Amino acid sequence: MQEQKQWTRRNFLRMTAGMTSVAMLAACVPTSTPGTQEGSAPATEGPVELNVWTGWTEDAATNIESILDGFNKSQEAVIAKHVIVPEAMTQKLLAAVSAGDPPATAVVFGANVAYQLAAQKALMALDEVGKPDQVETLKAWMDPAIWELGMYEGNYYYASMWNQCWGMFVNTTMSTEMGVDLSNPPQTLDELDAFWEQLTTYDADGNIDVLGGDITSTTTIMGRFLGQFVNEDGTQVTANHPNNVAALEWVVNRWAKFGPEKLAAWNASLAGRGERSAGQDPFLSGLRATLVTGPWQFNTLRNFKPEGFEYTVLPLPGPAGQTEKGMYTYGDGWIIPVGASNPSAAWDIISTLTGAMGNKDIYTSLFTTWLCVNGPSSESMTEWPLFQSDVIAACPGYEEVFLADLYDSDYYLYPPKIPTSTSYMDLMNAEWEKARLGQQSAQAALDFVQESAQKELDTWIQQNQA
Repeated sequence: MQEQKQWTRRNFLRMTAGMTSVAMLAACVPTSTPGTQEGSAPATEGPVELNVWTGWTEDAATNIESILDGFNKSQEAVIAKHVIVPEAMTQKLLAAVSAGDPPATAVVFGANVAYQLAAQKALMALDEVGKPDQVETLKAWMDPAIWELGMYEGNYYYASMWNQCWGMFVNTTMSTEMGVDLSNPPQTLDELDAFWEQLTTYDADGNIDVLGGDITSTTTIMGRFLGQFVNEDGTQVTANHPNNVAALEWVVNRWAKFGPEKLAAWNASLAGRGERSAGQDPFLSGLRATLVTGPWQFNTLRNFKPEGFEYTVLPLPGPAGQTEKGMYTYGDGWIIPVGASNPSAAWDIISTLTGAMGNKDIYTSLFTTWLCVNGPSSESMTEWPLFQSDVIAACPGYEEVFLADLYDSDYYLYPPKIPTSTSYMDLMNAEWEKARLGQQSAQAALDFVQESAQKELDTWIQQNQA
């Protein structure tokens, strides 16, 4: 297998810039090369109409359709038509490829989906679809960490349209009432733990009333601890890597202080109150004093912030004594399935909606339609006038906290670059939860993941070596 790496900025500076059913479908996937482009549409006059699959629904679907409409109006060669695929994107793409009728391109939620499709030979390598000068332009545009996210087994399959980055929103009114000094923010995760404890309040029965804060995202905290999913060549799972154990132990110790039952009960009381649930957002409704999340929270604040609600944004620190800054990102990105009609026209959509080519006002529209939703694929966008005036200026702390997290980290954790990526991550999340709840130790949880995920990977390799 192609070498897989957990990338550090030092690496970059040395650079020039269920699975059984899936496997059954993949066995029928036709082979294709960019030179033959099976299924390519015959040349016609006028713009080429291309189907674009995404999993966005409801308001998010309206947003992507608005963005695609802006792209369509910006040029005359391509008309991008949105097709909603609300679930089972991987299986439906494999089925469409097998039937010889895939979409021209698709946005998949997370590079792990692209890795699995590439392993099944269901994707065209983007660096073979684009002309050499186009590929070089895209690579030079992308932040090196974001370019590397799209690499699998020596080729570039996944062009991230934007990338997740992390910070902490803080209710400043609550902080003032609790005597918390926001001018001296936490510098380590242990200091953050104490900060959260100071902001937590309890009812008369000792149950949590307002939660100061918490991190339940497995990958976010793994990134901060410089965690690993796989070894460099992608053949060995590293679920019980010492850094992963340290990350989970930190979480387990936090929950033990509160009492896992209390935290679990408090979380259960928020059923239906996600951070994208409008005015029911626990942060906006005063049920939690802080929220560790991505910059998409700015869009929720724009649309649903109660009158008089005051907030600030602080960086999410790492563990004490660690000199390297680590972060996790997975992207939402573009792929071209094998057998897609007119891959060169799909390239036009991809290159514009990653910001590499075309009108950068169109790319900016991703971050105004969904206000400050994620980080651009290139730090160069921070210099674009419309991006400065309509995005950065609209989201205090977006550039200083979130974009700094994305562009200035030393170490980047990605989804595991293996064909069993999604099932591995699902298993990791499930065992982390058991450890948080005090049902098993951190070491035991990760040892179990290690054994199970390695067995699945070995089986896949043995069954698909040919």
